[in-house]
Amino acid sequence: MKRILFLPFLQIPSGHHQAADALIAQFESMPGVECEKIDLFSYSYGLIEQVISRFYLKWIHHFPTSYSTLYKRMVVKDRKRDIYLYELFFEKQLELLLYERKPDCVICTHALPSRILSKLKQEGKFDKPVLNVYTDFFIHKGWGTKNIDVHFVSTYRMKNYLLTMGIKPEQIYMTGIPLHPLLQKKPLIPEPPKKRIHVLISGGSMGTGNMHDLIKHLPFRKELQFFVLCGKNKALYQQLIKLNRSHLIPIPFIRSRKMMDCIYNFADLIITKPGGVTITECLHKQIPIFIYDHLPGQEEINFEELQIQKLVHDATGWKKQNHLDDLIMSFVESPNLISGYYENIYRYERNKDPVNSSQLIIEQL
Repeated sequence: MKRILFLPFLQIPSGHHQAADALIAQFESMPGVECEKIDLFSYSYGLIEQVISRFYLKWIHHFPTSYSTLYKRMVVKDRKRDIYLYELFFEKQLELLLYERKPDCVICTHALPSRILSKLKQEGKFDKPVLNVYTDFFIHKGWGTKNIDVHFVSTYRMKNYLLTMGIKPEQIYMTGIPLHPLLQKKPLIPEPPKKRIHVLISGGSMGTGNMHDLIKHLPFRKELQFFVLCGKNKALYQQLIKLNRSHLIPIPFIRSRKMMDCIYNFADLIITKPGGVTITECLHKQIPIFIYDHLPGQEEINFEELQIQKLVHDATGWKKQNHLDDLIMSFVESPNLISGYYENIYRYERNKDPVNSSQLIIEQL
């Protein structure tokens, strides 16, 4: 039996956990493989993690500018002394975890465990394969890189960055962020004509972002039908139920990946934030993406990278210009815009390495 240890960080239902869960689901059909996912923070300090997670979410939403500034200072400008403090708190705990679990392979979906493991491998304290699964569209300097065996990236810019860091080409695979096996390609079957364009609205699993304000800026228009993924935001779901608007259909939190797959198949386009997993799912489904907002930090940089790749439409000006519905209609009524956008998606998919992430991991074992 081969043991694979997955290391996200914090228990917030983020892309770090979703990517790990997607890979674990891929291994379920493989005999002789045992997977375990452990949040290093909870393992190290127990209930303190819950306090930190709540503080983290409130900080992002109430003081976004300060969070963005600190994030860029620490992980973009490479403030090594600041990052060292994190290592100080978690290095011994990670050593203990590795001693207890004795994994044959470790997969990091968060930068902090990756950085510490890179250091442990350099010091000869761990000799098993370690793989980085990046859950954004960029690589910040908080990640461990030089002593990591395999890197799973999403764009050629990420690959080029690793090459400049001295990583060998054969260690880098452009696979995209791992997706759950139940999320299939959109079926290429003829569809009956629709009376309305089905627009999916998502704020992530936590239902975050300026969703409440966005809803107010969605006027009734006979050509558009909006389906709002409320996630765990119960207040938003109740607000939409009370509004009782025929063009706004609220959808509560969905646990079933199969159900989410069906919803994606139903959508003509999506209005969302630039979270790594959500964007990857939509690219996989070939759903046109409109970005209405982004959280500070990771999503902020994701948005910039996705614009460079021409994989998303900038819809962040909806508050000032109040033209989101016009922006959507100008896209769906323009064959040139549609064909150009799909060509960008096809190019992105063609550039991916034709490999299976889980099979590559098995080879490392």
